[in-house]
Amino acid sequence: MFASSLFKGAALSLAFAATQAGKVAAQDTTKTSSFRSAWSAVTARSSATFSAIQSRPQGVLGDNIGLGYGVNGTYLLRLDNSGIWSIRADVGVARYGNESHESPFSESVGGRVRVAVSTANYVVPMSVGTQLALPRGVVRPYVNAGIGGIGFFTESSVSGADQGEVIAASTNQSSMTASWSVGGGANVPITLGRIPVAFDAGVQYARGGNARYLAPGSVADLPGSQVSITPLYSNTRLMVVHIGARIGR
Repeated sequence: MFASSLFKGAALSLAFAATQAGKVAAQDTTKTSSFRSAWSAVTARSSATFSAIQSRPQGVLGDNIGLGYGVNGTYLLRLDNSGIWSIRADVGVARYGNESHESPFSESVGGRVRVAVSTANYVVPMSVGTQLALPRGVVRPYVNAGIGGIGFFTESSVSGADQGEVIAASTNQSSMTASWSVGGGANVPITLGRIPVAFDAGVQYARGGNARYLAPGSVADLPGSQVSITPLYSNTRLMVVHIGARIGR
C-alpha cells in the first residue's frame, strides 16, 4: 500500500515537473522570439555611413593647427517608416599634424642602430542628435543637429627605421570639451536592392568649449632624455567635410 502510494506520488510529481518545464520552455521561446522580433525591427530601421573626412579648424583653433584628414562613422535609426526623422550618431578621427625624425636607439648602442620617432596629432569630433531628411527623389537632402564633444590627443611612437614596425608608443597630451553641432548634406542612391547603397556628402559645424591641445612643434626633446610639452589653449570651432557611402535605407 505504501509503495503504491509512493509510486502514485512520484508519478504526480513527475507530471507536475514536466508541465512546469513545458511552461518555462514556452516562456523562454516567447522571450527569444520577442527579442529577435525587436532586434529585426531595429535592424530594419538602421543604416550606417562610412566616410573620408577633412577637418577645417575655425577661428583661433584654425590659427594654431592646420587641416586634418581621417575617417568618420555615422549610425542612423529611423523613427518613422519613410525615414523623415532619425536619430543620428557620429564619431570621427582626423590627423592634423605629423612629425618624424631618426634617432639612435640608445646612448649605449650609439648610432649603429637607428629608429624612427614619430609624433601625430588627432582631433576626434563626436555627436548624437536628430536628422530631418527628404527620403525621396534622385537627390535626398538632409539637415541634422546634435550635442557631443571634441577630443584632442597627441601620440608619439618609435618604430624600426627600415621595417616600420612600432616598438613603443605613448600619449603626450589628451583633452575633451563638450560641443554642439549642426550640419547638412545629401545622398544619391546607387543601388536600391535588398541592401540599398547611396553616395553621401555633407558638412558639419561643431562648436566646442575651451580645450588644451598640441600642434606640430609642441613636443620637443631635451638633453638627458627629457621632453618639453607646450600645449595650446583656445576655443574649439571645427568644420568637418565628409564624402562616403551610406549602407541601408
